[in-house]
Amino acid sequence: MRGRSPWAQFALATVLSALLVLWVSPPRPEARVTSLGAVLVGTVSGVSLYAAVARRRPFLPSLLPGVGAKCGILALAAVNEEILWRRVVLGELLHSGAPAALAGSSLAFGLAHRARPGLHLATGLAFGALYLATGALGACVAAHLTYNLCLLALRDRAGLGRELAS
Repeated sequence: MRGRSPWAQFALATVLSALLVLWVSPPRPEARVTSLGAVLVGTVSGVSLYAAVARRRPFLPSLLPGVGAKCGILALAAVNEEILWRRVVLGELLHSGAPAALAGSSLAFGLAHRARPGLHLATGLAFGALYLATGALGACVAAHLTYNLCLLALRDRAGLGRELAS
């Protein structure tokens, strides 16, 4: 998608996610937690993943102007990616068994991220394992969002760049 604006890419990803939810119904792991439990497990998992990767305690996002908009964008980005990579890709690969589905979807997730594919392979494994363990896409979304919010807080605190990792 080189040459397109980030906003156009983001809008296209959101439309694609909505269409995937409506038109694709892959197998899903058995649900093992409630919606609230999924959000709680996902949030704890996202903070833990950040702490393991960054080797530091997370900071809370700063209350600077625009942080609410950034959080909203990160939330929608997490939903978009989790629909594609966990619900659709991992779900479609479940026919091959859970280990193969986890490996295949995580590898694809890592390769789809040009920056630091090894790191994204690891986070893809974590989010995918969480989906298989809980059976709840909400757990993955909460983990992905929490992880990205921790990255945002670190970048805001350090005064680093405009781009957000997801």
